[in-house]
Amino acid sequence: MNHNAPIHIPVSAIQTARKLLTRILFGDAKLPVHSHVLATVDAAWLTLAVTDLDHWLETRIPVTVTPDAPRRFLIPAAAIVAASRGDKGSSVTFDTTGTAEFPALRLTVTCGGMSVESVYQPVAASDFPTRPALYGRTTILPMETMLALRTVAPCASTDASWHILNGVLFSPDDGGTLIATNRRLLAAAPARFAGRQFILPNLAVHVLGFPDFIARDAAILQPEGADKGAQALRVQFCSGPHTLITTTIAGNYPNYRKVIPREFLADATIPESHRSAVTSWLKSLVGRSPAVRLTWKTPGHLTLTHWDSGTAQANIQVPVSVSGEPQAISFNPRYLAKALAIGTTLRLTDGISPGMITDASGNYCVIMPCRCIDEIADEPAEEDAENNAHYVAPSENNTWTHTGGTEDSQP
Repeated sequence: MNHNAPIHIPVSAIQTARKLLTRILFGDAKLPVHSHVLATVDAAWLTLAVTDLDHWLETRIPVTVTPDAPRRFLIPAAAIVAASRGDKGSSVTFDTTGTAEFPALRLTVTCGGMSVESVYQPVAASDFPTRPALYGRTTILPMETMLALRTVAPCASTDASWHILNGVLFSPDDGGTLIATNRRLLAAAPARFAGRQFILPNLAVHVLGFPDFIARDAAILQPEGADKGAQALRVQFCSGPHTLITTTIAGNYPNYRKVIPREFLADATIPESHRSAVTSWLKSLVGRSPAVRLTWKTPGHLTLTHWDSGTAQANIQVPVSVSGEPQAISFNPRYLAKALAIGTTLRLTDGISPGMITDASGNYCVIMPCRCIDEIADEPAEEDAENNAHYVAPSENNTWTHTGGTEDSQP
């Protein structure tokens, strides 16, 4: 029989750990062992870890125990959920019993002022995958780089047919650059990054966006001998008590520089005080008409016009600082809202070329316009009310092309 000392952990610590670990969605794993959390105990820490084989995520919680030796046991996902429901300010007790081959776990938690005890039969800890071992150079990723990752991440593709774009590119170019694109938007942010190029998958980006992961500088470890990110490899991120080991996306990222406009004829800057209202309005249009029209008929103002199914018109007029003479142009409202989350200065060439939104920190987002067949009038003609496509073609058809994993292909 196992007679190890029980482990007492604050409910608040379990709740925080669960919020982080569930970003891997381990509770829905197909293999029973992957639906467990691996607990490793030593004299100072309880380390909780989950994995889906492509990612290994762990977090440490300080504890005071005196085990005879470091020990490992598994906690079922249901037990983690039950433990996190304890009363505020109370503690959770994990008590391991049974044998290594047939373990048992007793959970005691206070709910509503009452002590609740549950017993679970987890699988054996020996069945849990081994933590990947990485050897290489460790460098620092400043907190600003972690925040930049969260800035560009919404523009990464989630289309499985464009697997190479289902993540964020870490490039050492220009002292470090983060790139994300879905072929209709391309977001970039300067980032201090000195390692080799690699593509971080969306799930890993989601994990690194956890508030406590980006609350400080992080350390990144890259293995030696990788070939410019073309091969799948593992990368390790450490931030405070948290560690993520992830498999990168294999392949050559498209040459994003080819889609960045080089010349602009007009700029328009939306005041920061108005940005939130504009993006909220744009988000409310998602799922309706595929485009919103930007016109400049009132001096010092940008007018955004939207038609609902060709019959109802909505306008919002925003004061802007304008240089040059911008032409009317149309954008998908969802993509324009994402671009405005990155910057407030819209830079344009004409009504059919890609635009760019920038901010003072060097972040930018290239956005493809909707392809206009006819210039949208102030009000649609009555005979065209049932055919809004006469005015605007869906922006999903206007994308950058990608011909494969070569250095010269474009997103």
